[in-house]
Amino acid sequence: MNDLNGQPSPGDFLARSVPADGPAVEIVWGMLNGLGPLWRGVPSGPGISGVLPPRSEIEALYGAAAAEPPLNEDPRFAAMFADVYDISVRNGQVLMTLTRAQPDGRLSSFAYGHHWKWEEQKYPWAFELQSRLGEASTELESTFALNLLAREPKQRDRGLGRRTLEAWIGEVGQYGCWLQTDDIDSPARRLYERLGFTELGHGPEAPNGQPGLVMFRSPR
Repeated sequence: MNDLNGQPSPGDFLARSVPADGPAVEIVWGMLNGLGPLWRGVPSGPGISGVLPPRSEIEALYGAAAAEPPLNEDPRFAAMFADVYDISVRNGQVLMTLTRAQPDGRLSSFAYGHHWKWEEQKYPWAFELQSRLGEASTELESTFALNLLAREPKQRDRGLGRRTLEAWIGEVGQYGCWLQTDDIDSPARRLYERLGFTELGHGPEAPNGQPGLVMFRSPR
């Protein structure tokens, strides 16, 4: 695990597989200072592991998952979130857990995020988040932000999303972690609650046009 003060996982990234029923969960740390402007990602396929997937796969999988009820998100949000992923990988260190279906190796689930320090978040969304949360925003300092979680719709009811998220939390749980989601009753929200996330407050507008619900999981 990256200690945030020393070194990231050696090499481009190295993955650790977690034994479980179904596809193994890979744990992939990006480089400490990002992969730079030339990064393109390695397409998923047979025999591919230990590398972050390209932007296009994030957009396709998240878009398919978020198009389903109760989210029913417009595809433009998947494109926007995929752009954020691409920028995050190029410019800083991300942590991703993911699974790839067998035998074709296609991306079937992922969770990704990054370490959060307020002094490093110099963009309008973060400013609005801090303003809306008020004093509660101090809870997020030096934690990990979960940016996106998605799993292939056909893999519903197999626990794939839960295993993927559990592996991500397992890497960062000692720091605490948080996320923003639609403030509605959804399978994702219920999963977050079962895994120890609680309501912290409301943040910027979510894809459903309402203030997003910020959920926080304290260090364990």
